[in-house]
Amino acid sequence: MFLIVSGGDAPDPAFLRARAEKARMIIAADRGAQYCLDAGVKPDLVVGDMDSISPDAFEEVKRSGIPLEKYSSEKDETDTGLALDTAIRNGAGSVEMIACIGDRFDHGLANIHLLNAARLRGVDASILSPSYRIFLVDSGIEIEGVQGAVLSLLPLTTEVRGITLAGFKWPLKEAVMKVGDSYGISNRVTAQKARIHVREGVLVAVLFFPEQGAVDE
Repeated sequence: MFLIVSGGDAPDPAFLRARAEKARMIIAADRGAQYCLDAGVKPDLVVGDMDSISPDAFEEVKRSGIPLEKYSSEKDETDTGLALDTAIRNGAGSVEMIACIGDRFDHGLANIHLLNAARLRGVDASILSPSYRIFLVDSGIEIEGVQGAVLSLLPLTTEVRGITLAGFKWPLKEAVMKVGDSYGISNRVTAQKARIHVREGVLVAVLFFPEQGAVDE
């Protein structure tokens, strides 16, 4: 697993350290480097235009000898997009992205779309916090050990067909969900093993853990 630390809301330091321990490579995007240093985590690489990291943290990055790829602020990609591209170029098969959601809704939405950019390149990517995981479903997936969790589903593509849910309070069979539909919000996992299957299209899934310990399932 490759870990990307973005510059949204500051992550819990203990959570960041726990995910970093499982990572093959840690890539910090701009202010994400500051979050890493605050948590006592040394990233393997820092990328971005460095417009949101504090001056003190930026100096610490340079003093620490952490590899740094600095870009112009007048660029097409977001810093998190650059970090994801770097992870994939370095051989990532799966990527966890943390600190991706904050008060910049546009960046948060862009980060969800980055999950699809990863999917199209054959990489399994998710956005993770202690309380939720955001991921995409384009075929079948099994969720285990999170009974009581809330799951919301929204279409990423214009239309998603053949949606089947098993092990949920409100099951579905061969359902269709179109952009603008909201009936996929706030379902609940009722089984030890629950399953989501999609025949055509892509869903955005947001799984809210029933307790923080479930993040390590």
